[in-house]
Amino acid sequence: MHPDVLSAGHAEHFQYRPAVDGLRGVAVLAVLGFHAFPEAVPGGYVGVDVFFVISGYLITSIVARQLLHADFSFADFYWRRVRRLFPALILVLVTILALGWVLLLPNEFKELGKHATAAAVFLANIALWRESGYFDTAAEFKPLLHLWSLGIEEQFYLLWPVLMVTLWKRRTALLTILAILVLTSFALSVQLAQAAPVANFYWPVSRFWELGAGCLLALLMERSTRAVTSELGANRRLAAAQNLLPLTGLALILVAIASFDTETPFPGWPALLPVAGTLLILATPAHAWIQRRVLGWRPLVWVGLISYALYLWHWPLLSFLNILEAGLPPLAIRWVAVGMSFLLAWITYQFIEMPIRRRKERRLNYRLAASAAVAAAAGMVIYVTGGVAQRFDPDILALVHGPKIDKVCRARFAAEMPVNYCRTTGPQPPSILFVGDSRAHAIYEVAAPALSQEYTVMLLGRGGCPPVLNVRLIGYDDNEKECQDVWRTFVAYAQQTKPKVIVVVGNGSVLISNPKFHLSRESGSTNESKEALFEYGVRSLLSELSRFSRVIYLGEIPAYASPPACFLRAFKLPTTQCHPERAREQVELAMAPYNRVLNRVQLEIPGLQLVDAIAVLCATKVCSQRPPGKPVLYSDAVHLSPAGARLLVTNTGLTTLISRDLVRPDSG
Repeated sequence: MHPDVLSAGHAEHFQYRPAVDGLRGVAVLAVLGFHAFPEAVPGGYVGVDVFFVISGYLITSIVARQLLHADFSFADFYWRRVRRLFPALILVLVTILALGWVLLLPNEFKELGKHATAAAVFLANIALWRESGYFDTAAEFKPLLHLWSLGIEEQFYLLWPVLMVTLWKRRTALLTILAILVLTSFALSVQLAQAAPVANFYWPVSRFWELGAGCLLALLMERSTRAVTSELGANRRLAAAQNLLPLTGLALILVAIASFDTETPFPGWPALLPVAGTLLILATPAHAWIQRRVLGWRPLVWVGLISYALYLWHWPLLSFLNILEAGLPPLAIRWVAVGMSFLLAWITYQFIEMPIRRRKERRLNYRLAASAAVAAAAGMVIYVTGGVAQRFDPDILALVHGPKIDKVCRARFAAEMPVNYCRTTGPQPPSILFVGDSRAHAIYEVAAPALSQEYTVMLLGRGGCPPVLNVRLIGYDDNEKECQDVWRTFVAYAQQTKPKVIVVVGNGSVLISNPKFHLSRESGSTNESKEALFEYGVRSLLSELSRFSRVIYLGEIPAYASPPACFLRAFKLPTTQCHPERAREQVELAMAPYNRVLNRVQLEIPGLQLVDAIAVLCATKVCSQRPPGKPVLYSDAVHLSPAGARLLVTNTGLTTLISRDLVRPDSG
């Protein structure tokens, strides 16, 4: 999201239209509103799509005019992009990395370094797409998340001028090919909206149609002569239409902003509203009343002029506030961030962007490109050094877990079903198998080394899939549609390899207690309570596993309202509320239905052994993420740290319980 022409009209052969900057102002205000006040501007993210259409339209108009005058130069085109984009971007990247050094923990700073490198080379959208999934950091905690759109636009600019120049002398062929590309990209976007929504959001191929629609409009308008436009402009009916079209376009954009939200499958069919609205506005002449008086309103045009810098600054400020608050900051603080965004944007535009735009010497271009390379290198160093982790004390360094998947395990567990965790201590079939959701990983990391000298130990886990079988989950997690297939695959693998012991790391009490989550039998709907359905799912799984292995069930680990990063962070907002402790009575009360289920299931399955996590992780009256005199026991609000897993495994005697009756090593 950035200005693609000099807003003051300095691009040769291009006539400046204040209303276009006004439209930019609408777009950036929508995005800013969505990020700062999501409850009030639920569909403000469509502002990015408005920018895409504007960018395609303006860049095509500029290149077309230069080609008509036979003075287009690739070198001039791309160096103009460098002078336009790099100054503000480099300033923001350097500032955010400096803030990250002071405010972020190692894993957070490491991720920021990766994103800074990707942003500096305009690959932020690809980097964000590749890291999406169960382990992905929440969007509001990524200070450079917004630069995905800049990546898409720059990837577009690398290819589109080449196609235009190649086919310029065959204008009809150019229009035909462009129309086919736009329609194909739109069809792909509609298809991916359901099949692969994350890829649909970040891929340039499924976003091209929005930029391409603007390109198509620019080429079609270029074919009309000024004489015709002038003659038609005198027609009163046409004058009325010229006001109606942009008014309709603005209405379409505002409807999308007001009616869309994060549940809208976007982009895809819904994206037609902001795209069509933008096209209607761009297609009407600059002298139309709506263009002059509404979109040409000076305060709105001013916002449009600083829109690139405003877009760059606003999200990092809000994101850092989210991080320091460990959640959404109070309204007053968000308003302060918005005000700071405008101030920084104006300063950047006035004293960085505009002075550099006026300078034409090639030496400056090289310096800007070198500065971007330095920013990319700095981000890579931060990433490779783990967020310069040596700056932090052991409590903080211990929050990071080891690898989640290894090649030996994936070779042994060859099922196509994707897993988040697959670890093994050897190539032989496992004698001891840990299964569960993401909570199983920390337990495995501590227990496996103690057992692996004599036995092969394996971990299979899928985040977001509590250990229940033959029960569908609704509203619990993005992975829920695959959970039953995952657990059937785990059971089939266990039946095939017949481990001597299977340790099920339990979870799922919220499936009973939280009214937002729903359960149903896979075999059909029943009128059973959620507790009965959960019991059926746990019994189905443990009964199946008990047919060929000894089963140990580790009871659910207590969860907290905020992660330990909240109280470990050097800086916090005055309003930040951390919750490192819970009353044990409260935890046991919340877990009561879950524990009733386990007790009933244990009576029905001979040999099933239950291990109580609460008895070890909680003191007599309180459960704490950092008990007095002990290290931090949690890596986030729900997962144990290595220290917490070590405490649990040691004090429950889990490894002794596992190795009981295992009298001989693996035979392979």
